[in-house]
Amino acid sequence: MRNRRNTRRKNIVLDTITNKNFIIIISILLVIMILSIIIIQCRKYQDKVLLAQQAEELEKQTGEIFKSMENDLNGATTANGEIIRTSTARIAAVGDILCQMDMIEDARSNETYDFSSMFSNISKFVKNSDLAIGTLETNFVDGKYSGIGKYNSPIEFLAAIKQSGIDLVSLAHNHELDYGTEGLNETVAKVQNQGMSITGIANNKENENQEFTGIIKEVNGIKIAFIGYTYGLSNENELTEEEKSAANIYSEELAKKDLEYAKGNSNYIIAIMHWGDVNTSTISEYQNNITAFLVNNGVDMILGTHPAVVEPMKIIQNTEGKNILVAYSLGNYISTLNYENADVELILNIQIAKTSDSDKAVLQKVDYTPIYVLDNGNKGENRFELTDMKQLARDYANGDTSRISRQTYDKLIVKLDELQEIVNNK
Repeated sequence: MRNRRNTRRKNIVLDTITNKNFIIIISILLVIMILSIIIIQCRKYQDKVLLAQQAEELEKQTGEIFKSMENDLNGATTANGEIIRTSTARIAAVGDILCQMDMIEDARSNETYDFSSMFSNISKFVKNSDLAIGTLETNFVDGKYSGIGKYNSPIEFLAAIKQSGIDLVSLAHNHELDYGTEGLNETVAKVQNQGMSITGIANNKENENQEFTGIIKEVNGIKIAFIGYTYGLSNENELTEEEKSAANIYSEELAKKDLEYAKGNSNYIIAIMHWGDVNTSTISEYQNNITAFLVNNGVDMILGTHPAVVEPMKIIQNTEGKNILVAYSLGNYISTLNYENADVELILNIQIAKTSDSDKAVLQKVDYTPIYVLDNGNKGENRFELTDMKQLARDYANGDTSRISRQTYDKLIVKLDELQEIVNNK
């Protein structure tokens, strides 16, 4: 009888302990849950504050590089009483235009191709100019398409480039003779058939002077000369000297000859240089040496390509005190190269002006629009899209998470900061 009572007491004690333990455990769990909720809410609040701060910082990034302090002379008069009028030309400049195999596969539908969706989001920035220029770093020859080693793209890619707003291209790049002189001639013919002008080639049918390897375009009454050169060729060892002579490989002799003609027949000279080291934002000694020569021989602006990433920009003054913009690399207009910053490009917005009492145009202002190659993945309806980089980040910061992930957003913020530092040479 006593054993039963002892057992009952033990059970009561055990039940009491068990109940107390249960209550303690539940209490601890509740405390943990409450603390977790508080921490999560605090983090959400801190994140919201951070996003708001980043959105504010994005608004401050104007992209302005240069703005002339000179007043508009429109309406002023000369010593003879003639009214001085100012003409302006707005130029949109982009970097290398490439077409890799994954872009070709993304654009393919059965036996046809459509690249238009890759450019549709940003074409308004290109078309918001009087003339848009870039370097067309691919070929258009009949046969197998290639986006590595040798570059050869579908004609639909060329049509999409034209549709995006590009008016004039340089064909002076290291892949221009990937398919020999016949391939270059075929590419030239197809580009011109699209209604696009070309610089950086000899015997250009658009030129009266066949020895001039550039081209002169009149924009709103301003005659602008565009000259283009490449540092060399990727397949140089496979070519004869006669074949290599078809390419616009840079030399001081060739550049000086073109500059002399341009100075006598234009109001402003822009050199498009395919130069520099790939995948670096560091300016090479070679680039600096060419810059010095071109500036000393009359060039008014230098726009660089080839490194596949953006390099610094500088405003320097020539011996006459004239402002010369040197953009060492504009990055790529479009590509899917896997270098760390090859997905960041920019559209350079340039405005030059000329008064009616002068034969020379001057740089009035320059700013840029950051562009990002968005990869929506293999399952995306349109995998690759050129996007307004700041707007994409701004939309996410303001609550639109439909287009990009937080990981992509964080990457954009870092890349925008880096881009600003690179462009401003800090």
